[in-house]
Amino acid sequence: MTDAAPAPATMRLRRPRWKDPRLVVGIALVLLSILLGSVLVSRLAETTTVLAARVDIVPGDVITADKLTSVDVRLGELEGLYVRDLEAIPEGSVAMQTVRSGELLTVSAVGQGTEVPLRPVVLPVEESVAQSVAPGGQVELWRTREGIDGAPPTAELLIDSAVVRRVDEGSAIGMRSMTVEVLVPAEDVPLVLEALAEDARLDVIGVPGAQGARS
Repeated sequence: MTDAAPAPATMRLRRPRWKDPRLVVGIALVLLSILLGSVLVSRLAETTTVLAARVDIVPGDVITADKLTSVDVRLGELEGLYVRDLEAIPEGSVAMQTVRSGELLTVSAVGQGTEVPLRPVVLPVEESVAQSVAPGGQVELWRTREGIDGAPPTAELLIDSAVVRRVDEGSAIGMRSMTVEVLVPAEDVPLVLEALAEDARLDVIGVPGAQGARS
């Protein structure tokens, strides 16, 4: 008769000790992840009060309170790019670029009149302009000269990045023709004045995709 095999030793699991470094590190990581998550959610939910355009503002327009409104938006780390209140706008400041109605006012869009690189020029227009030619819209100026000795007229691009400031559609009763006030780069003003002096035809052509289409 053989002896019975000895019973296997029972394995006992030791309770984790609070002084175990691995346990402490694990708890710390869990708590840290919870803290960072709550901070991130809180940050994303924060809103900042900034200024937005109430109406269309074009380069050179004086920025006044009646043209602006306050809105609360989530900007996160971008809040420094936008104007937060009227006190941040120096008196007499003008728009450096087109700001459409409803758009947020950026810090870069605010400057002084001497800093605006554009000059206003009023152009008589013989025919109606396209719907894309509207205040704040980007346009091209084309000059058409009559041909000499029976040659056909020639057209050339005079300015490729003018901005419309105002459109006056004239009045049939008052016999006033349509005029378009455009803002052109200061260095290109002589070209426009020369074209006006030689009585050449000037056409204002809207740039497809540019903002400012009339409704």
